[in-house]
Amino acid sequence: MRRVSSTADRWGIRRHYAALWLAASVPPVIGATGAHAQQTTDLGTVETSDTAGDVNSAVYQAPTTTPLNVTQPTSVINRHYIENNIPATSNFDKVISVAPSVMVSPSGSGGDDAQISIRGFQNGQFNTTLDGIPLRLFNGTQRSGTFIMTNDLGQVTIDRGPGTASTVGDATFGGTVGLQTKSPMSTMATTATTGYGSFNTQLYGLQFDSGQIKGTNGASLFIDTQFTKSDGYYTNTAKERENAALKIQQPLSDNTMLTFVSIYNDETRNYFQGASLAQIAKYGPNYGLSSNPSQQNYAGYNRWRLQTDFDYLGLKSDYADGWHLENKIYTYGYSTAALIRGKDVSDNSSNGTIFGATNVPGTSNPVNSRSYGDVVALTKDTFFGDVKVGTWAEHQPSYRGFFNVDMTLAQKYISTSYNQHLSLDTFQPYVEADWKALPDLTITTGAKYAYSARGQSSLVDPNTHGPLDYAQSWAKVLPSLAANYKVSPNWSVYAQAAEGFLTPPVVTATSNVQPQTTWNYQVGTSYQSKTFTLAGDVYYIDFDNMIASQTIGGITNYFNAGGVIYKGVEIEGTVHVGNGFSLFANGSLNSAKNKQTGQWIAEAPNATAAAGLIYEEGNWHASLTDKWVGQRFGDIGEKQPLSPFNQLDMAITYKIKNPLPNLTAVTAKFGIDNILDRRTIIDFFGYSGGSVTPLFYTQIGRNIYTSLTVQF
Repeated sequence: MRRVSSTADRWGIRRHYAALWLAASVPPVIGATGAHAQQTTDLGTVETSDTAGDVNSAVYQAPTTTPLNVTQPTSVINRHYIENNIPATSNFDKVISVAPSVMVSPSGSGGDDAQISIRGFQNGQFNTTLDGIPLRLFNGTQRSGTFIMTNDLGQVTIDRGPGTASTVGDATFGGTVGLQTKSPMSTMATTATTGYGSFNTQLYGLQFDSGQIKGTNGASLFIDTQFTKSDGYYTNTAKERENAALKIQQPLSDNTMLTFVSIYNDETRNYFQGASLAQIAKYGPNYGLSSNPSQQNYAGYNRWRLQTDFDYLGLKSDYADGWHLENKIYTYGYSTAALIRGKDVSDNSSNGTIFGATNVPGTSNPVNSRSYGDVVALTKDTFFGDVKVGTWAEHQPSYRGFFNVDMTLAQKYISTSYNQHLSLDTFQPYVEADWKALPDLTITTGAKYAYSARGQSSLVDPNTHGPLDYAQSWAKVLPSLAANYKVSPNWSVYAQAAEGFLTPPVVTATSNVQPQTTWNYQVGTSYQSKTFTLAGDVYYIDFDNMIASQTIGGITNYFNAGGVIYKGVEIEGTVHVGNGFSLFANGSLNSAKNKQTGQWIAEAPNATAAAGLIYEEGNWHASLTDKWVGQRFGDIGEKQPLSPFNQLDMAITYKIKNPLPNLTAVTAKFGIDNILDRRTIIDFFGYSGGSVTPLFYTQIGRNIYTSLTVQF
């Protein structure tokens, strides 16, 4: 096995995008026909009511909706909501934060990637997909601040159930956050965006849409580039990010579409691991990193450069006799040459290394990962319903190292904590059938074979502290059963039961961590009309061998924490009151407690709630949204208690269409996040190295953002 990224690889990616820019910027071959394309919705059996396209309806204005044909609790957030209510510099965590049972701590790991909890399930315990492709690192986690930016999202769904057999991914029992890229427009357009906000936050973006290209059977594409920078709310936590996204859709015939997507992301930031209670009390809630080179939390000693890329080629075709094929061959990569951190950012440990008594100790943590995979589904329409067979297969070689270094001497090597080449192989074939038992009753049953194999070749293993080669595999058949009954054209009820399975995030010869297994049960309902939408559900999840973790000094240790019972009630709805106004609210009562001790598991809120007002009339769109998250504990054993918190946000968008003959649209956006300027402690990061001091994040204070978009 070898390291999967290098400087040459990254320059190759840059040349690749330069070529794409040249290809996309040749106007003579492009013709503009038709109107702007509608964003596609690819949610399997999902459907909405007939009022979904009516501006003066609850379905259209609702932040989240539960489609009528789902078989599990689902919140759909469309592009209309994203464009008008989410700052362009935000990540998808900001988008999903409005949904019930979802907690988002906006600081997150490194000061950018948010801490996300869904029904109490943490990062690595729920599934994340991009255009239906499972997106995860070698330890099963996924960062929200990488890969894709919100301007390139067409839709986001939060499935809070385990899905059916055809739902591919690792931790489907914890739900699925489904990200979908937007579609190219059907008319040629160039869109320029600039933005400015609090903390010297800047945004510059340029997007080109080809429209339907003449002589290509209706091919179209967009290429979007964005650059953002910010000094950050926390002291000395500046960051910069470049992102480029390309999507090409090429019809091959009336019933076959070829799609190519390529996204590249490059970001550099000062890495913020949280602050101690003493630091927050002494320096204020926005204390992040210091400007003193003699301290271990000096900004220059806590830095990170991260590069990602995501590419796939997809084929979707409808054949005769009711056959349908969808196949996506993909690769994506995650590379950080060296994440460097001071060993004890709490400043509770004295300096000193083998090279000097006052030298600053630190760590260097390079990570490289590359995934190669295929997601394929074949469906046959029959007289009793649909039959689907498919598979997800992926090979992921990775490398990770953790080295103790001397920061004073430009990260001079001291010793090795671990140095490992890893591999993760996944194979998930499935079979699934929909049975139309009655005209309005659909029963979906199936089974998935989940196979995972982990390999590890260590020059230095973190447990044995010496060389070690080790491999282990797991396999399990996972049945599922779901039903949806259409009570009326606007009202449906559903029920679901499914088994879940998740392998340990790491494996060594000395580890006794066992795979997690679950049984999910839930029932729910969804109603949609022009006047109001309403959806609700109750759930019960029996969880065995839950894998918990503790992070000390940047090293995460995993262990089984026994069984857990998850249960709760969720509800969401929107009422259109007229004259452009709608009111919405959602909430959840959640419980996640250890079977043996009765104690709450870490980072599981006992409740969530959201409410707000939306106005849309003519050129104006405005919203006022308040999200509240209940109390929880930051660590296992009900340690590090965290109080409830809320955040009140507002957004106003004004859009003028065709103000001048050669100007398609001008859009101005203004927003304020955290209007009430709450700055309380809202999340626990882990423990610093050396002194093992608890580290915390505070809520990001009031911040204002503005943007101007001009489309030619």
